[in-house]
Amino acid sequence: MTSRRGRVSGHYAGVVTRAAALVLDWFILTTLLGVLAGIAAAVVVFVTPWEIPTAKQGLAWLAVLAAWAFLYFTLSLTIAGKTPGMALVGLKVVERDGSPLQPRAAFVRVLAMPLSFVLFGLGLAWAFFDRERRTLHDIIAGTVVVYDWGDRSAEMPAPLTRWLQRRQADGFADPGARRP
Repeated sequence: MTSRRGRVSGHYAGVVTRAAALVLDWFILTTLLGVLAGIAAAVVVFVTPWEIPTAKQGLAWLAVLAAWAFLYFTLSLTIAGKTPGMALVGLKVVERDGSPLQPRAAFVRVLAMPLSFVLFGLGLAWAFFDRERRTLHDIIAGTVVVYDWGDRSAEMPAPLTRWLQRRQADGFADPGARRP
């Protein structure tokens, strides 16, 4: 039986998949920041007489969030060429020629990422019009985001799929059909 399952690895990633990865990454990085801040606050309370910063010091927390996000994205891209959110949805950042992402390009990409948001989202919207679906920070860094499923098919056969295929082969494709 021939499979019609396609290979997508190396193809330019779609806008929806990239957005899903970004949402996952922001959830992961803010959750990690909250956990680490809680641990740090507990240590500060038990070890020192210092006060813990409150929500009134929003600018300080915003700076901490920005530094943590920079560290999260830069280290993830430099080490693996993808962030945890990208890994969950099957994406990877590579150089425009398809070669593995270099540390310098990862650093530049993360530095330029806020520009895509600050310009009223136009830097992100550019992906809708670009043939390679690149955003402003991809253009500045010379990178592209591609699907990364390795040698696997785009759709992995599931147990239900195999069961349905066996039923079709046995002539029981119609649920209303009677069994001989």
